[in-house]
Amino acid sequence: MPHILVVEDEQHLAFGIKFNLEAEGYTVTAVGDGPAALDLLVSAARSVDLIVLDLMLPGMSGYAVCEAIRAKGDNLPVVMLTARTLVEDRIHGFNAGTDVYLQKPFDLEELLSVIRNLLARRGREDRTVADPPESPRGSIHRFGSAEVNFETWEATRAGTPLKLTSLEMKLLRYLVEHEGKVVTREELLTKVWGMNRPPATRTVDTFMLNLRKTFEDDSSRPVHFLSVRGTGYKFVNGPAAAPRPGPDRAP
Repeated sequence: MPHILVVEDEQHLAFGIKFNLEAEGYTVTAVGDGPAALDLLVSAARSVDLIVLDLMLPGMSGYAVCEAIRAKGDNLPVVMLTARTLVEDRIHGFNAGTDVYLQKPFDLEELLSVIRNLLARRGREDRTVADPPESPRGSIHRFGSAEVNFETWEATRAGTPLKLTSLEMKLLRYLVEHEGKVVTREELLTKVWGMNRPPATRTVDTFMLNLRKTFEDDSSRPVHFLSVRGTGYKFVNGPAAAPRPGPDRAP
């Protein structure tokens, strides 16, 4: 069974997570701080398949732990847990390389669903080539002042290089490949995150907000990454054309 590392300094919560994950059949190791987690990832006799990571840890934050993992090129799935509720905190977590961000108090079934889906995605990725495939619409795509190369996974805006996570690039590529079409949150969680049974989560919304802040001139009035109320999102290369005025009519 998969080996899960739980990094949580609140002992009662760490015990509860460990107990429930072991009840699902997983092998679980729990530590209480970031340095111990990083040491274990290097020295563990059995490799770790997924990490459940608290944000507020003593000495070294969950952000720093996640960044250290990604700096080594490790695609280990990370579920970040936090009591913080601000959108900015979620964006910071995703920029650090978090796969899914759950707010405390979280629902146990949602956590288990997220873990099952991330482990299933990791298994599929292990059986495929790690390099991103070229976009069927060509490797280079331009919109607004942005230029994105889906072959090299490099992006610029007005000539300035942008730093995008692998998940942000995958999401952007999927939206570009489905330009003009409405895609649901569930479709994005399935196709981009690789979740077979998408849980209820704000993950997609937070990622879209980050893409807007990165690429839009005014993130509050987007012209490329549009919301479709009650459904999902739509990418358009440029702003929709204004309707032509009709012929003047006599009063």
